[in-house]
Amino acid sequence: MISVCVNGYGTIGKRVADALGRHPEIKLVGVSKFTPDADARIASSKGIRIFVPKENHDAFVKFGIQPAGDTEEMIDVSEIIIDASPDKKGIKNKEEIYVPKGKRAIFQGGEKENVAEVSFNARSNFNAAKNKNYVRVVSCNTTGLCRIIKPMLENRDDLERISVSLIRRGSDPNDSKGSALNSVEWESNSHHAHDVQTVLGSLPITTTAFKAPQTLMHVHSISMRFKDAAPSKQDVENIYAKESRVALLRTASSTADIIEKARDLGFSRNDIFLVNLHSNTIVSDKNELSMAITVPQESIVTPEDVDAAVSMSGLMNQENSMELTNKIMGLGNIKSKLEAAFG
Repeated sequence: MISVCVNGYGTIGKRVADALGRHPEIKLVGVSKFTPDADARIASSKGIRIFVPKENHDAFVKFGIQPAGDTEEMIDVSEIIIDASPDKKGIKNKEEIYVPKGKRAIFQGGEKENVAEVSFNARSNFNAAKNKNYVRVVSCNTTGLCRIIKPMLENRDDLERISVSLIRRGSDPNDSKGSALNSVEWESNSHHAHDVQTVLGSLPITTTAFKAPQTLMHVHSISMRFKDAAPSKQDVENIYAKESRVALLRTASSTADIIEKARDLGFSRNDIFLVNLHSNTIVSDKNELSMAITVPQESIVTPEDVDAAVSMSGLMNQENSMELTNKIMGLGNIKSKLEAAFG
């Protein structure tokens, strides 16, 4: 068993903490909170130990929450820290806290790749994180792309080119700042292509990103070119039907429809954790294949953070780790229910 803490309790941190708390081979030491607020109360009501900066201790007590200790103490007793702090703060935490204390850490995709020794996706390069001190779990968009591209690479060795157009959500649902109400922003040669390459190597891929004023999910339009005839629609369905972290949805027509079904099916926080491949968008023509996926940005990296901690510690191999993580997070149930709803 390994002792793991979560430094930061926002969109990613709260989901990772919930998953770690159910893992039989991981002891969740606790989470760090900077501000006494409703999130802190909810975490405390779940029995999650809350650690706070020393200077904020009295404010938490006044708020009705007795901290388990200060943040530094939490880090001292943890073998691995999952850093879920705001973008660009992870590198500062590494330099000022983790390295001086000799602590191993997992960072999120908002950090640059040089924060870690390896960029990680459980399906694509699980073993690369073994015995590493610093690992970066790639972003939600890159996680979704890796889960789609890796199985195709395993089934076809003649993939010549991948081109992706990403329609990115403007903000998370809980972000009160929001995004531009009457604008779509775009970026050619976006960073996502290189981010995929940090996991899968020198892959011929280009990406263009559009940011749209909506909050539910990211949408990717993917085009693949093969040297020989592209796989048929049935071939594609057969490949991804076997993927435990891909939901093959045949009739979904909008992100709103998917989220509504997640609500109807009773998924906690409406979290899906899977990348959704939309079968009704698959087109195979000569040596070209196109399809669309949707990426639940709030939740998709959660199982990756869990598997990264397992890989770093050498607790189990890829198959066993992913299977156990899927089980404790109920990913098989989510996949089957979504696929039945959109069958």
